[in-house]
Order: sequence, then structure tokens, then C-alpha cells
Amino acid sequence: MYDVVDIHEFLFEANEVGEWEGEEALAADNINRIYHKLYQVIDPNIDVNLFREMLEAIWPYWQYQPGLLELDDDLIEHFVTFLIEEFEVNSEE
Repeated sequence: MYDVVDIHEFLFEANEVGEWEGEEALAADNINRIYHKLYQVIDPNIDVNLFREMLEAIWPYWQYQPGLLELDDDLIEHFVTFLIEEFEVNSEE
């Protein structure tokens, strides 16, 4: 899976995240931390299409959430766990 999905397709630069009241670099850093955490903890045997769907769901979820600027490691881990659980539940239905 790691050889099929390149995480760099999903990562953001500060000039790509939109307006964050001067905190664009922090917004980009935090969203990228989420992508990296998911990439780090996901089962390498996951279906590639499902993994891609998960990655594609991250930015729409956080794009307009002010909490993106306040993320710490615990919140990122909690979100990634939530994301994995949501997709596992949805994929079984």
C-alpha cells in the first residue's frame, strides 16, 4: 500500500490552505500531521481505495474548523482513531 499511495499527494503548503488569519503555516503543519499520523498507524494491508478515501476525507473535515489551529498530539491521535473507526464501520455496511 505504501508503494501505491504517495502521502505527498495530500500534504499542504501554507499558501494552499486558504485564509487562517495569519496562521496558515500552523494550519498546514497541523493538517499534515494528521496525514502523517494516519499513514503511520494504518494497517499496511488496508484496501488501497479505502485508504485513499480516508485520506481524501481529512481536508474537507478540517478545512473550515477553527480547531485545526489548536491540535496537539492527543487530539490528532483521537481524530485518526475516529477516522479509522468511521471508515471500518461504513465499509462493513
